[in-house]
Amino acid sequence: MQITGWLHLVLSGAMGFDLTNAFDCNVFMLKAGEDWILFDSGAGIDEDETVKAVEATGIPTERIRHLFLTHAHADHAGGAAILKERLGVHVYAGAQTAAMVQTGDEHGNGLARARDAGIYPADYTFRATGVDTVLAENEQVSVNSATVTMFATPGHSADHVSYLVTTPDRNTLIAGDALFCGGRVVIQDIPDCNIGDICASVRKLAALDYDVFLPGHFNFSLKDGSRHADAAMKFVNGFQCPPSMF
Repeated sequence: MQITGWLHLVLSGAMGFDLTNAFDCNVFMLKAGEDWILFDSGAGIDEDETVKAVEATGIPTERIRHLFLTHAHADHAGGAAILKERLGVHVYAGAQTAAMVQTGDEHGNGLARARDAGIYPADYTFRATGVDTVLAENEQVSVNSATVTMFATPGHSADHVSYLVTTPDRNTLIAGDALFCGGRVVIQDIPDCNIGDICASVRKLAALDYDVFLPGHFNFSLKDGSRHADAAMKFVNGFQCPPSMF
């Protein structure tokens, strides 16, 4: 789904806009000069649907060269192997995410427990794939006119990172599951979800300069996007965790 001339929503499932498989997160694609950058990969449950959704953007696949992952949860990273194999994208991730993606660690990323609980299909497996570039805190990647900066934003999961994309026209925050519209977060009963880290990550995101806000599920904002971090900070400043989406 083309949103603007510089932004596509490629995949989005039941906790989004029902464009593709129900388990897909929001997968955004941003223009960077002559190239395009993907952020997250969806669950990869339907391989052909994943590839067709990218092709449906009308962008030549040779111009879609970069994939940045926010964390290793299956709905965000499960499709990375497909996109790497079928489109030849260069995969970027933080160190903890990279370790799980490269080994297909279904215990580390919580898939084994979620599958046992009936959240994911019983036959769904996480396909391991290579990570080409492991990013450190504040590390920057230049893609033509765009600069992508990685910020560690743990809390939703220990490996979670967010990306600030700076272009001559705008600053865009790729928030993954660190923060959602309305200043909400997602708190889950998983071993590496940490409320203190969630609040620290909200503080970090609230200090950044951006106008476009693109979270991993639900709605997004094309202007005044930082208001969502400001809303979360009202709770953090009162020594409370922002409310959870569910």
